[in-house]
Amino acid sequence: MRGTALVFPVFVLYVVTIGRVSMTATDAALIALGERFEKLLLEHMDAWLEWAPRMRAAHAEAKDNMSALAVAIQRTGCDVAQESMSELEHDMQPLAEEIIAASVTSLGGLRAKALVALWEALPATASHQGAFDLPDASRSLFEAVAGMTDLLPLVRELEARLEADVESKDVDA
Repeated sequence: MRGTALVFPVFVLYVVTIGRVSMTATDAALIALGERFEKLLLEHMDAWLEWAPRMRAAHAEAKDNMSALAVAIQRTGCDVAQESMSELEHDMQPLAEEIIAASVTSLGGLRAKALVALWEALPATASHQGAFDLPDASRSLFEAVAGMTDLLPLVRELEARLEADVESKDVDA
């Protein structure tokens, strides 16, 4: 009996260690994709926050005149900001598709998937409410995932930037 008492804990330690190694190997690519995606997401957010007030200014200048809108978009520099966003989206889309398609077995992999969800929840228009477009039913789940994957500080920072953009919209009006 005495000899088997030590064998079981060693066996469990071996299984746990092998499980961690295989989990890390399985999720390593997903985690690396997530890290690349996060950098692009932050650049995209900067570009989006540059684009949104320019687009609002162009719309305010043009009113409902579509031909005047095209001129106003160029005059405000909105077209340059849009091009920057488009280039980033071109790089982000294939990464997002790989992340979405990948199986997740770790918090690092879950973080990568949450980053894609955050990108997909960016407001669709320059006139927004100062928050990500997450349905109420999904918001608490998303925030739980963000908390578990250490994304909550980033989410709060980006939401604060969206709120500041709304406040500047109110001042401009």
